[in-house]
Amino acid sequence: MLETVSALFLRADGRVLLGLRASWKRAWADHWDAIGGRVEAGEGLDEALLRECREEVGLTPLTYRLMLSAEERFPERNGAALHHIYVASAWDGGEAQNLSDEHVRIGWFSLDEMAALPNLTVPDLIAVVREYAAA
Repeated sequence: MLETVSALFLRADGRVLLGLRASWKRAWADHWDAIGGRVEAGEGLDEALLRECREEVGLTPLTYRLMLSAEERFPERNGAALHHIYVASAWDGGEAQNLSDEHVRIGWFSLDEMAALPNLTVPDLIAVVREYAAA
C-alpha cells in the first residue's frame, strides 16, 4: 500500500503552514494540505518526512511528532494509501518557500482560518494541531 508522510509546521503564534495542491495532482487537487508526499521504497517514515519537507518548502523539521496514521478516506477516488501526519514545532531552513510544482502556493493559517477554508483536504488536520497543542 502507498504510504505518505506530511508535516503541519506549527509556529509559536499558532499559525500552521499549508500548501495549495496543484490542479494536476491526482489526489486532492486544488485543496489545502499539509506539506509532504510519498514514502519511497526502502525509506523510513522520518527519512521521508525530512526529504519531502526540504524538497517542497526548504524546511527541515528538528522537533516533530507523529500524531496520526490513517487510511485514505476516499480510496475509490484517490487510491488506497496510509497517511502519516506529523506536527513540527521547530525546524531549520529559515522562511518557508514554495520550491516545487506540488503546490500552487503556500501560506500560514490560524486554526479558525483553516476551519473556514472550503477546500481543506480533511478536518483531521485541525484536530491534530489541537491535540498537539493541548499535550
